[in-house]
Amino acid sequence: MMSVKPRILLVIEGTYPWYRGGVSEWVYQYITAFDHVAFTIVQIATDEFQYTALDEALYNVPDHVTRFIRIPPPDISQDWEQDSSKWLQEHQEKMAHAFDEADCVHIANTGFAGWLGMTLAAKSGKPLILTEHALYWKEVKMGAVALECGYKIPDHKTGKLYITTLFKGIASSVYKAADEVISVSECNISEQESLGAQQVQYIPNGVGADWIKAGKSRSKTFTVGWIGRCAEMKNPLRFFEFFNAVDIEAKGLMMLSDAGEDQLKRRVKKRAEEYANIELVWNRPAAERIDEMDALCITSHNESQPLVLFEALSRQVLPVGWQIGDVSEKYAVVVEPQSPVEELAKKITTLWEYQPRWQSELAKRFAEFKKYHTWQAIFDQYNSVLEPYLKTS
Repeated sequence: MMSVKPRILLVIEGTYPWYRGGVSEWVYQYITAFDHVAFTIVQIATDEFQYTALDEALYNVPDHVTRFIRIPPPDISQDWEQDSSKWLQEHQEKMAHAFDEADCVHIANTGFAGWLGMTLAAKSGKPLILTEHALYWKEVKMGAVALECGYKIPDHKTGKLYITTLFKGIASSVYKAADEVISVSECNISEQESLGAQQVQYIPNGVGADWIKAGKSRSKTFTVGWIGRCAEMKNPLRFFEFFNAVDIEAKGLMMLSDAGEDQLKRRVKKRAEEYANIELVWNRPAAERIDEMDALCITSHNESQPLVLFEALSRQVLPVGWQIGDVSEKYAVVVEPQSPVEELAKKITTLWEYQPRWQSELAKRFAEFKKYHTWQAIFDQYNSVLEPYLKTS
């Protein structure tokens, strides 16, 4: 008798497989680890890759992803009940069979993907699993100009307030509907619980064991890096301010990936022209250049648990920045959120100039990372969570 693979329907916004970043990497690693499962992906996206072939993507899409369905996000007025109903009617037919045949529905946030996954899981009577990477409502409140699916946040106060309130309400509904609520971020759990989430499980981000590097020789010139989406929430322009404040000979290396925020991209490129010793690299994997860095500067307005934090530590690169979310002294050398760039620059250059202290600060954070943050250990935890929901024959 032919065996039938269990089936997971994964609902995501933007990211994988066309954009680099933490959520993209998590999706790729998840699918790779669960090669005994047949995946259908429903992706909500507005971007130029809407009709692009999967074999042109940045990430490989393996054969056990048996179906890849892309739909645009909804048009938003001031009536979500009407907007969501219209959105669902427009696209339900192309997704219905995928939801019906899935053993479970796995959503990667509580935004549009969360609402869609929750609604269609309920209609098809399927278990709902949530892995929340970031709090969308909080990022909108803090000034995000676009979501990962490409949806542009209104630039006026009333529109932002409406979207914040909407996503906060959707999040609360998803938490109550989900059979399992997982957070990749320790700092988000209390806020999830305040909106009705119960028994939240913390399963962090990680890196492959083959990424882990035992040691690193000292560079001749201090090289500080920046890796991330060229998005307002990641605040790449602040990197130039930090670099200005570094008072020792230094090089800068920024590895940026497109995020659909074209105006910001132009500003970053223009600013970089002022520096002969800052190099911009676009849309390349971190693995190509991360070993050239001595420190990785994280400048985000808001962070849950950035994957790049662990990628840096695994390669003996010291994360530095402002304390925000899970970017804390546990894994990085940080200053208080309102501290000026000069304070951070002074703290880091002082460490660099006394190498025993630099190595000590790096070693203790590397040891903390190595205990918990490999993909194998992480997806062993996911296997335990998902096993009761997957049919095997």
